[in-house]
Parts: sequence; C-alpha cells; structure tokens
Amino acid sequence: MRRTMITAAAVAAMLAGGAVPAGAGTVSSASAATTRGGWTPEQIPPFDAAAGVLCDFPVHYDVLVNRVRTKVVETYPDGTPKRQLAVGALFLDVSNADTGAGTVVDASGSAAIDYGTDGSMLWHVVGPVIARLAAGTSNLPRGLYTINGTYRIAFSPAGFKTITLKHGTIHDLCPDLDQPDAH
Repeated sequence: MRRTMITAAAVAAMLAGGAVPAGAGTVSSASAATTRGGWTPEQIPPFDAAAGVLCDFPVHYDVLVNRVRTKVVETYPDGTPKRQLAVGALFLDVSNADTGAGTVVDASGSAAIDYGTDGSMLWHVVGPVIARLAAGTSNLPRGLYTINGTYRIAFSPAGFKTITLKHGTIHDLCPDLDQPDAH
C-alpha cells in the first residue's frame, strides 16, 4: 500500500493542500525494485490549483530538480510504516497560471515522518518545504507557503495540518506571484 502526502507531499495531504518536503511516501512493491540501500526515489508530479483554492489566481508548478528519496526505518507489526525519512533536493518553478509571473522555490527540506495507527502523521522537518493550504485545512490561512527552519507539521486523521514553527520563517507566495515582475 502506498501512502503519499505532496503531501508532502502532501503533498492528498501533499497534493490536496499539504506540505511537500523532500517527498513522503511509503515503499510499494512496484517501487521496491528501484530502491538502493532501502532508499526509494519519490516521484513529484507537476501541480495545478484553480483560482481561489490557494491564491486568488490559478497556480501551477513544474519540478525543476527532484532528487528526493524516502526510506522506511521503522514499521508496525503488520508491516505498515511507523517512521519514514525523506531527504533530497527538490526545486520547483512556481507560477501564476494567468500571468506567468513566477519564482523558483527550494523545497529540499528533510523530514522524519511518524505515522499514527489512526491515519495521523507528524512531520519533524528541517529546511524548506512548500505547503499548499486550502481554506480550513490548516492553522494557517489559505495560501501557498514556503516554510523554512525547524518545525513540525501535525496531520490529523482527517487531514487538518497544524504547523508549529520552532525557529524559521513562513512566507505566503501568493502576493509574490501576483506581482508582474515575479520570476
């Protein structure tokens, strides 16, 4: 079974309004053949959000660099992941899909991800990630954020994300992408 965030992911937590550190997924039997030393490359697809979901305009990003890999380091007795590591370079070309204004975002943070048996997750993160947060899905307002520093992201079983910054910055990219001179 594959559990993904971009989340993240998610990134889905990753894909549907989650945070994306250098990836977060579990090893599936299909991807097991691509592992080296237990590390599995994490596929990060391009992303699109309609106007109003994250920003007042449609957002798009393409992956420029993806060296993200994950490794399950602890499992529950049934074999499902209990703790997973995610590391590697991830750079995204993020843009306002209406105007083309954009910027390159470093989302190369490293994370230790603890999976609860109830579907919850707790990410312990160092470094930058991109967080796609729709209205009502997080303790932060709707937006497309870069988070950098030392922090944790707690995902409830229902997918609500609580971001607790220990040291660092949280920056909403929406105002930047709404400027004609971005990129």
